[in-house]
Amino acid sequence: MTEPRLVGLDRAFDEALGRALKPPEVPRDFHRRVHAALSRTIETDLQSLRERFEDERRRQLQALEADYVRVRRGTLGTLIGVAFVAGAGAAIAMPWLRTHLGIYAPIAIAWGAVALGLAMVFQEPLRQLLQRGFDID
Repeated sequence: MTEPRLVGLDRAFDEALGRALKPPEVPRDFHRRVHAALSRTIETDLQSLRERFEDERRRQLQALEADYVRVRRGTLGTLIGVAFVAGAGAAIAMPWLRTHLGIYAPIAIAWGAVALGLAMVFQEPLRQLLQRGFDID
């Protein structure tokens, strides 16, 4: 907090300067022009800041949409691959499984398809996890 004595000294100093120095002549609309210039600067700054944020948001949304499309395509490709491999594996393995497992062959096919599908889905994330954990290239 400022001491009252200093405030009084500051006021006295300002008054002494006012008596000793003549204030410069300024046009009548000087204060209005200064305030108008300041408000234009603030508006311009706010407008440029807003445009910059909107551009950044637009770029982030485009990146998010591109990632979403990439993930959807990857998921669709994985599902098609799993279905194809499961069907082909079942067609190839069914005669051999029927002779060795009898009535349990369809159950073995179903579990084999589940295992194969899970292996296909988790192969890439597991590889990335191992890469990060052990610095494998």
